Amino acid sequence: MGLVLDMAAGDARLGGKARSLVELAECGLPVPAGFVIADDLFRALCPALPALRRLDDEALARLDGLRAQLASAPLPPGFSAELGRRLGALGAERFAVRSSFAGEDRPGHLAAGVFESRLDLPAASVERAIREVLGSALAPGAVAYALAAGEAPARAPLAVLVHAYVAGSAEGSAALAAGGSAEPLVTVRRGELPGAARQRIGEALARLVDRRGPVEVEWVLAEGRVLYLQARPFVPPPASAPWAGWAELGGQADRTSWHWDASHNPLPLSAAQAGLVRLVDGACSIGVRQRVLGGYLFYARDERPLPPPIPCEEAAGFFATLDAEIGARLAALGDPPGLEAALDLFVSAYQPIFGVLQPALREADKRLHEFLAAHAPAALAWLPALRASVPSRASERRLCADRLALAATPAARERALAEYLGQFGHEAASWDVAAPTYAEEPEGLLARLPASVPAPPPDWRQRRARVEEMLAPGLQETWRTLLALARTAVGLGEDDDWLYARTQAAVRRALLATGRQLVERGAIADAHDVFALPLPLSRSLASGGAPASDLRGLVSDERRAWQAALAAPPPSVAAAAGRLLRGVGTGGRALGRVVLHQPGARRRQGADAVLVATTLLPTELPLLSAVALVTETGGVLDHVAAQARERGIPAVVSAHGATASLADGDLVLVDGDRGLVVKL
Repeated sequence: MGLVLDMAAGDARLGGKARSLVELAECGLPVPAGFVIADDLFRALCPALPALRRLDDEALARLDGLRAQLASAPLPPGFSAELGRRLGALGAERFAVRSSFAGEDRPGHLAAGVFESRLDLPAASVERAIREVLGSALAPGAVAYALAAGEAPARAPLAVLVHAYVAGSAEGSAALAAGGSAEPLVTVRRGELPGAARQRIGEALARLVDRRGPVEVEWVLAEGRVLYLQARPFVPPPASAPWAGWAELGGQADRTSWHWDASHNPLPLSAAQAGLVRLVDGACSIGVRQRVLGGYLFYARDERPLPPPIPCEEAAGFFATLDAEIGARLAALGDPPGLEAALDLFVSAYQPIFGVLQPALREADKRLHEFLAAHAPAALAWLPALRASVPSRASERRLCADRLALAATPAARERALAEYLGQFGHEAASWDVAAPTYAEEPEGLLARLPASVPAPPPDWRQRRARVEEMLAPGLQETWRTLLALARTAVGLGEDDDWLYARTQAAVRRALLATGRQLVERGAIADAHDVFALPLPLSRSLASGGAPASDLRGLVSDERRAWQAALAAPPPSVAAAAGRLLRGVGTGGRALGRVVLHQPGARRRQGADAVLVATTLLPTELPLLSAVALVTETGGVLDHVAAQARERGIPAVVSAHGATASLADGDLVLVDGDRGLVVKL
């Protein structure tokens, strides 16, 4: 009857998978015996298919009704009998029922895993499986996939491939992007693939590439024989263009000398912050050069001489004097401060903090490390504990945050918030001068409070006593002195960040004052637009210079440049232990905030969402929006990777431990070129 088709070459009614089996057979490759249920069955079971232009609640309800209709509508007369005869003619005991639709297995429109397949079925279950496979054409994910491609859902032919099921001893997929001497990419999902069989798959791919271009196949190994179950176009990982930021170096330096400061500045810098970088790099000698490449902060070793050093024993006194001097100058700035005075204070504080104090702090830590390496190497593992619980601005910040998080009443919360802002309101969520301080936007602070107070670290005194037991009596006084210096250095290292933030906050207030003046003059729309202006221009405007003819256009250009930089982050960077996950990449890079995937849950996702999951169902993917994907399972040829490549979304699959290592809101770089996820 007309509802059941033989797999004949050139028959347009076969749909994607069945057509690929015909082409595989024409190339002399073994395929399972089978037949096709024509699109006419779908039209008979579901004759009134409405036009669907978007997925809303009404459309989802209609789709549910149509799938229920497909599951229960009477089959055409004679179909069941013809199906039984066809199954008997295959001479098999178990069967596979798979979609063979128009909207799959085409270049740029693979629909990998979007539609259903039912495998390892007895003959009695095939009829129900056919209905289920047809119903998958009206699943929300399938409809969303079609709409995203600008096509009508359930486009003909909606055929169903039925073939003998081949269990085999191994199964997997393989792909080849180009012929000649190119190596095929072979993945084994189950069992083991002997070398001879792998070679045969490679030879088959080479023949297929000559005929149809880049190709991917599904294969199964049965009794030493490779059978092919499907062929589809292969979308290889995109070849990433060289990162544009390197071009800004010109011939000045080897790019390997420059390192992305991702641990402190993981996002592109505002134009104002880039100006501050250039200002201090030219005026200060701190041991490193700094410059902005591709919108991001980079640093390299600086051979210029540093200012005269101070002994690490004098670091605390040096900081106390510097703190008093900067505090006095901050108080004298006025409100709002003048921009030139604020910049002068910023530079004059930057040099001693980073060029004098920090080298002394590093020296104190180095001396402790060298002492332990020489006299108690087993204690090197205790260094983090020995440096813990140091009184500092950081410990005060934690106490203030704990009181704020634990406040039981609105009045207590208000008091705790006032206390926090009184000490740390000049700080911000990032080091960019364009970032609002917590005093300006307390909600940014409240959103970052921990859900609970963390447990205190182990008592460092216990570790100190253990080290003393390892040392000869004549070394113990030296040990206590070095430990005290190193712990003081830890505290000062936190305190100097607090001091630096105060000077940067003064620059921010001065720039905002300039921005308000420009708003009054009609030059920009909002005072915060001043951070999108180059710093030299803002200095000129603050001193009374005439605005450029189109400051608003310049602001718009800078905003677009920032977004372009965000979409093209630098190649991944080395990361500390626990901040780097390795997996298999699909190409491309993206920066974004982690959203831990909860199957079935509808969560609001930002425009920079990086979806992190144990696994993702292919039918979910068309419904999800993300700048990148990270899964703990899967391979480079599996459905998630295939759909990511097709949609141009960077992805890293098989990133074991991702859901445990990453939390909602974490800023990460997904480097699909190198298969890395870096927590920034």
